[in-house]
Order: sequence, then structure tokens, then C-alpha cells
Amino acid sequence: MPYVMVMGSLSAPHLSKDEGATVYGLKNDERASLLRELNTSFGMQVAVSSEQDRTVRVTQKGLTLVVVNRLHALFGYDVVSHAMAMTNANRELVSFTMYKKTSSGHNTGHSTSSQSHGHSHGHGHSHSGSHKGHSSVVTL
Repeated sequence: MPYVMVMGSLSAPHLSKDEGATVYGLKNDERASLLRELNTSFGMQVAVSSEQDRTVRVTQKGLTLVVVNRLHALFGYDVVSHAMAMTNANRELVSFTMYKKTSSGHNTGHSTSSQSHGHSHGHGHSHSGSHKGHSSVVTL
């Protein structure tokens, strides 16, 4: 599945509710690489992998955007859309849907257009579902 989801929180410094981030949808080898990369670069354990849930959980505060960045740098995932919500605990939850381009030229053109769409409008998720061959994004 070329789509992954990153869910985390963007808290103001005075709020202590930031609980890190969780990455859904990575393959086994990608989970292992991300885990190694994050823990090595911070020199401590900031991420754990759950084989049962097929997730990578980042326990360090404030790393949601770092994780999104690393997913792009390591594996070539691009942000298709993002959404934010404020919870009643004064926590801003943010989710990023990311898509990895496939090697075929046809799909590359489509994902590039849906990626720029997502950046300009923030609705790339719903629009990319209308492209042929991308209907799987709706099932997330």
C-alpha cells in the first residue's frame, strides 16, 4: 500500500498534552529503517515499533513534523493532504496522509498533481479519490 498516515499533535509549549506521533501503513523494512534512523539521530530511544499494530510510535514530544520529513527523505513519501482538529483537552491533533510515487510514468503524473493540490487547498485527500486508480485513498 503506497499510502501512509502520520497522526500526532502540535502543542503549544505551555501545554503538556503532546504525546508524540504514530505512523500507520509502513511496510516491515520501512518501519525498521525509520526506527533505526530516529533512534540513532537522537541518540536515545524516541521511537518504538509495534509489529502487531504495524505502527511506529514516536514517544518524544514535538516530532510529528520531523517524522513527516524523514518519511519523505528516507522513502520518498509526499504529503497528499493534512487535517487538524482541536480536542477538548486543548490539544491540536494533526494527521498527514502521505503517498509514495510508483515507478510508472502515468501514476507519477497523477500523484504529482494531487500532491500540489493537497498543498494548495488542503483537500487533496478527497480530490485524489476521484482520480482513476487512486480510489484506495478513500478507504483510509
